Amino acid sequence: MELETIQITLPSSKSLSNRWLMLDYMSRTGIKIKNISTSNDTQQLGRLLHQLKGGRRHNFDCRDAATVARFMLSLLSITPGSHTLTGSDQLCRRPMGPLINALREAGCIITCTGEEGFLPVKIEGTVPVASRVVIDCSVSSQFASALLLSAATMPQGGVVELKNAPVSEPYIEMTLKVMEQAKVQWTLKGNPPTYFVEHSIPQCDVVSIEKDWSSASYFFEAVALLPDVPVRLPGLMRESLQGDQAVRDIYAKLGLTVSQGDQSIELRRDNDLCKQLEWDFANTPDLVPAVAVTCAALGIEARMTGVANLRYKESDRIESIIAELKKLGRKVIFDGESMIIQAGKPFTAATLENAATICAHDDHRIAMAFGALKVINPKVEVDNPAVVAKSFPDFWKMIDRLCL
Repeated sequence: MELETIQITLPSSKSLSNRWLMLDYMSRTGIKIKNISTSNDTQQLGRLLHQLKGGRRHNFDCRDAATVARFMLSLLSITPGSHTLTGSDQLCRRPMGPLINALREAGCIITCTGEEGFLPVKIEGTVPVASRVVIDCSVSSQFASALLLSAATMPQGGVVELKNAPVSEPYIEMTLKVMEQAKVQWTLKGNPPTYFVEHSIPQCDVVSIEKDWSSASYFFEAVALLPDVPVRLPGLMRESLQGDQAVRDIYAKLGLTVSQGDQSIELRRDNDLCKQLEWDFANTPDLVPAVAVTCAALGIEARMTGVANLRYKESDRIESIIAELKKLGRKVIFDGESMIIQAGKPFTAATLENAATICAHDDHRIAMAFGALKVINPKVEVDNPAVVAKSFPDFWKMIDRLCL
């Protein structure tokens, strides 16, 4: 009997939402943002920008949102006044050094009040002496995005030079495309890549945020674990600004039937699965948890390259994945650059019956990647289910639709 297609409601992209919130703050007339993300990160950025615009308090708490911290650090550094920027203990362990040093070299006054290179910081906001900023993006592309977004507010514009090859480069491209949509002018010249951003007032009446491809990865995972269960994901654009749309190609290679419409995608596992996967995740690190757990659960050997930067996320995602898959009997090797998941017998409901509770390591993507195993056995438990609200508040409600 043909199964009814199950429709999943994905969250809006928080990456796009955060960039548009920054541009809205910088505009004079305001930008109407439709379908904005309800994630904790986006909501917190909205609160802090509202606080800054109101000029009420100068102590900015980013909670556990690294994107928010990096965007606010760049913006506050060129906003007159004395500010403090802080966050949760977890956030204060996330690297900020390259961005802090780049801003200092341009003339911004930033003091680390704890460990050097990390939050919390004190900022004396001022127009920097130099408009040219050289940034090392080998740890995070968010450093470049933060500087590019703020550069338009400089009286003479700003120049952002990229030192070393950036990780997650599609996120920089996303930032530039969003700036273009808001009529912020920029040009790219030279080697190393150098962006010249003109002084601009962002202009855009209305923008609608597309659904989030990163969040979709957990439902690609779930479908891969559920033969013959068709799933529809509306709101995933054929022509997307998000680099994580590469999830289509990865799971098609694994064996899913992936049917892309203009504004939705349908998934079904009715093909033979591959025996081995090799993929470079340097540009799409947020896809690693879902793909790693998928391959482990299916018993597929996987060589995942370009993953070293995962050590600097909400958790050390390499260690987190290795530790939790070990509980489930799957061996993973990390050689410093690549993660190799060894082949084995596919997980079954019995495999997961007596498994220890999965530790999310306070990381939303670890929680969701392992939480998707509930489609094999609904008894799978994650120790901190609420952590998914960082990016996908309705994740558990949506995954329960697939727990047949």
